[in-house]
Amino acid sequence: MERRRLQIPSGMQDTLPGECAGKRRLEDKLRRLFTLGGYQEIETPILEYYDALDDQTFGYRPEQVWKTFDPQARILAVRPDSTIPAVRLASGRLKNAPLPLRLCYVQSAAKFHSETLSLLCEDTQAGVELMGEGSAQADAEVIALAVEALRAAGIRDFLIELGQVKFVSGFLEEAGLTAQQCAALRDMMAHKNALDMQLYLDRLSIEADVSRRLMRLPQLFGDAAVLDEAEQLTQSPKCLRAIAHLRQVLSILQDYGCADCVSIDLGLTQQANYYSGVVFHGLAAELGQPLLSGGRYDGLPAQFGRPMPATGFALSLKLTLMALERQGETFAPPVPDVILSFAPGGLRSAIAYAHQLRDKGVSVALLYGLTAEELHQRVDSGEASAAVYLNGSVFEQYGKAVF
Repeated sequence: MERRRLQIPSGMQDTLPGECAGKRRLEDKLRRLFTLGGYQEIETPILEYYDALDDQTFGYRPEQVWKTFDPQARILAVRPDSTIPAVRLASGRLKNAPLPLRLCYVQSAAKFHSETLSLLCEDTQAGVELMGEGSAQADAEVIALAVEALRAAGIRDFLIELGQVKFVSGFLEEAGLTAQQCAALRDMMAHKNALDMQLYLDRLSIEADVSRRLMRLPQLFGDAAVLDEAEQLTQSPKCLRAIAHLRQVLSILQDYGCADCVSIDLGLTQQANYYSGVVFHGLAAELGQPLLSGGRYDGLPAQFGRPMPATGFALSLKLTLMALERQGETFAPPVPDVILSFAPGGLRSAIAYAHQLRDKGVSVALLYGLTAEELHQRVDSGEASAAVYLNGSVFEQYGKAVF
């Protein structure tokens, strides 16, 4: 036990001063962006009843969820995302709020990852949920806001990939596959695992033409021309309606001026099973995994007693900071504007002077027992912008004038 005192659990991370300062600046930018778009900030408890998550609809297997117990031995879960708590809140304490309901959040979530793409379990998510709107305009609004969020964060080279859950489900249903077979193929498509997919289809002994069309599904990515090819592969009304909806969304994204940031991936799936329409990922050139994900989840609010359409997204702040670092951005620890020391007997005057500067927005760190020369050395080494040594009634200043 003693050797673990300086350790933290696997998948957790400390945030050091420089990164923490960068993270706070990023949070402030995103909060401002969301609130300017009419979204109201909420905060939900880090713990939820596990019963609210223990459903195959939500897509989180028991081994992926951090769990604990309350004093009555009821199972509690650390929220694995912020969408489910937001829906619970909208269906409970906000059940009488008029629609559409625009909510946003910047809060932590944690889950175990079954894949090796990321060992990170805990993360801060910044996201929005737009509830009560089922139109293509609402889908486009949320996608455009995701683009703005990545721009506001400072990500230079990124792409939003759009998919359509109804297209995938209609395509698989048209092939006559069982629910279990569809789930297996979705998982393989999510990982772009063409070899396993082909071997699996061979074992199913389905017609060669059906197998060929299914193998095309994870390859249907690119620009809007992909939608033309997709229409030629299916006669399913469900698939054709999904494609038409995607075309509407793309047309509206032109109005937002962000269509050049968007591509199509009709094999795109999400980990959570509650998605029901347009889904999307945000990818940065510097990362090998999505730093943003979202989509439409019209069936989820009904699970909590308030049927309504809904869509949203969440951005990983940890992955965003990683992408910014790989772009060359540095997160140096912040230093005080002024370091202040004093001669013996000068503590009261030093405290009063520090308060005067702080009232003007100048950060001041008191250092005890240092000489004026030692203060100068610290400024020269970059530990502060300026120094003040209080010697009786004399203020000796050194360094950059910040006050």
